[in-house]
Amino acid sequence: MTDGGHFRLLAHTADIGLEATAPSREELFVVAARGLTFLLFGKSPAIASICRTVTLDAGDSAELLVTWLNEILVFSETAQVVPAAFLISDLQNCRLTATLAGEPFDPSRHVVERTAKAVTYHQLVVEERHSEWYARVYIDL
Repeated sequence: MTDGGHFRLLAHTADIGLEATAPSREELFVVAARGLTFLLFGKSPAIASICRTVTLDAGDSAELLVTWLNEILVFSETAQVVPAAFLISDLQNCRLTATLAGEPFDPSRHVVERTAKAVTYHQLVVEERHSEWYARVYIDL
């Protein structure tokens, strides 16, 4: 995958929004994951020393994105990991198989910028616009 695409954070009462764009749907999911990681840990450095492979199912692309980002939150919280890399090996209409990788949280190296409860369905959008993919999600803080 390329490093194409970008994300930006959106202010919201008790939540924070994340917009992402990318040239493909696969890259959109990776860019959104990077945005979520930035939201949680800022620019904290991390390497891919711990990996978890996941297969997720959902009703549509938007629900799949929420499920994906919530899986990253669970991975980070339960394994006390700072995410470092996201590799999508398969993305069908409503199914995603990917590897999440990161390193154990180390307070001397990592900063927690925010804690998040969940990625929500509030004002959720995932769609192809012209020649790129766009997503907007809100994260409950």
